[in-house]
Amino acid sequence: MDYRNSDKLTFRAKIGYSAASIGDAIAYMLITTFIMFYLTTVAGIRPAAAGALAAIGTIWDAVVNPIIGYLSDHAGTGWGRRRPFMIGACFPLLASMVLVFSSFNISYPVKIIYYGIVIIAFWTSFTAFFVPYYALGAEYTRDYGERTTLRSYASFLNMVGTIFSMVLPTLMVSLFEGWGLSTQKAWQITAFLLGAISVVSIIITAFAAKDIDVCESEEERRCKKQRTGAADMFREYVQVLSLKPMRILLMVSLFYLLGYAILISDFVYVLTYNLGFNGKEVSLGMFGRSGIIIIFIPLVLKLCEKTDKRRALMYVLAGGIAGLLVLRFLPFGSVAVTAVFIMVTAITTQTYWQIVPAIFYDVCEYDEYKTGRRREGAILSVQGLVEAMASGLGTQMLGFILQFAGFDGTSAVQSRITLDWILNCTTWFPAIFLIAAAIAIYKFPITKEVYERIAEELKERKRLNGTD
Repeated sequence: MDYRNSDKLTFRAKIGYSAASIGDAIAYMLITTFIMFYLTTVAGIRPAAAGALAAIGTIWDAVVNPIIGYLSDHAGTGWGRRRPFMIGACFPLLASMVLVFSSFNISYPVKIIYYGIVIIAFWTSFTAFFVPYYALGAEYTRDYGERTTLRSYASFLNMVGTIFSMVLPTLMVSLFEGWGLSTQKAWQITAFLLGAISVVSIIITAFAAKDIDVCESEEERRCKKQRTGAADMFREYVQVLSLKPMRILLMVSLFYLLGYAILISDFVYVLTYNLGFNGKEVSLGMFGRSGIIIIFIPLVLKLCEKTDKRRALMYVLAGGIAGLLVLRFLPFGSVAVTAVFIMVTAITTQTYWQIVPAIFYDVCEYDEYKTGRRREGAILSVQGLVEAMASGLGTQMLGFILQFAGFDGTSAVQSRITLDWILNCTTWFPAIFLIAAAIAIYKFPITKEVYERIAEELKERKRLNGTD
C-alpha cells in the first residue's frame, strides 16, 4: 500500500479527503446540538429521559466502534478496506437522521421506545461511516506536519458542515413554519435536506480516495481473513490499549469530550433562555461561532508548526480554561460578553477536532514501531468509543442537571436558579474537565522530535527489508 511516506499532499488530495468532514459535521452536530432540545421542546420527552435516550445511543455507539474499526482493518474487497463501509452507511444514515427528528402522536412509553430505536440506528450508521473515514486519513501520509495540515483542511470543511447543522436548522424550521407546516414536519424536512448533503459529501470522498484505499492482493486478503474472529479482535484491542501513548491520549479525549459534550449540548439553551435569542438570533450565534473557528484554524495550524501538536493543544486548553472560568463572573446579556462567550467556547471546543485526530494518526506509527503492525481502524475506533461514551455521559449529566434545576421545556421563561445552572454548564463544568485533559496531554510522550525518530527508524527497517 502506498502511504506516500513524507511526500507532500496535493491540494486536490486534501480537499478530496476532507469533503466527507462536511457530512461528518452535519450528522454529528445536528444530533449532539439539537437532540436534547428537540426531544424536550418538540417531542415532549422529560429532560432526564431525553438525556438517557441520548446516552443509550452513544453507549451503543461505543459498542459498535471497535467492531467497525476491526472489520475495516481486515476487510478484503475490490473497493479497498474503508470505502465500502463509507458508501454502505450513507443511506441508512440519511434515513435515521430523518426518523430521529420525526414526532408522532403515540403514547409516552411507546415514544421512549421509538426514539431509543432510531437513535441507536443513527449511531450505528454514523459509526459505520465515520471510523473507516477517520482511519483513512492516517493512510494519506506519514509526514508529521502534513498530517496536521490534512486535519486542518478537514477542520475547515467540518466547519462548513457545522454551519449547515448548527445555523440552518432553526432558520429552516422557522421558514417551513412560516409556510404553514407544523413544527414537527419542519424539523423532519430539515433533517432530510441536511442528511442529503451529508450523503453527497461522503460519496465524494469515497471516490476521491480510490488511489489511497487501494485493493490488496489476494494473499493479503486471505491473511487478514484468517485473523478475523472475536478472539483475535479482543487480543488486538488489548495490544492497542497496552501502548502507553494510546492510554494517555484516550484520557485526554475522555476529559476533553466530556467538557465538549456538556458545553455544546447546553449552548442552544444558553442562547435561547439566558440570552433570550429567537430562532434567527440562535442561528446568528451559531454562525458567529463557526466563523470564529474558521478564522482560527490557520492560526492553530501555525501554532502547531511553531511548536508541535502536543504543546499547541496545551496552550489552547490553558486559554480556554481561563476564559470559561472568567466568563462565569461576567454579566451575561451585553453584546461584548456574548461575543467573548461565543469566541471562547468556539476555540476551546473545536481545536480538539483539528489537532487530536492528527495525534492519533501518529500513534499508528508508534504501534507499527513497537509491534510491526498497522491498525489504523482499531486505534481510531477506540478513540471513537471514548468519544461515544463521553458524548452519552456528558449529555446524560446535562439532562440530570437541567431536571434538577427545574427546567420546563413547555415554558418560554425559566427560573433564576435554572438559568444559573444552564450557565454553569457552559462555564464551570466544562472547565473542570478541560483541566483534567490539559494535565493528561502534558504527560503525552510523542512530541515532534520523538515522532521523527520513530519515522526514521521505520523507514530504515523498510529499506533493510527491501520494502521501501
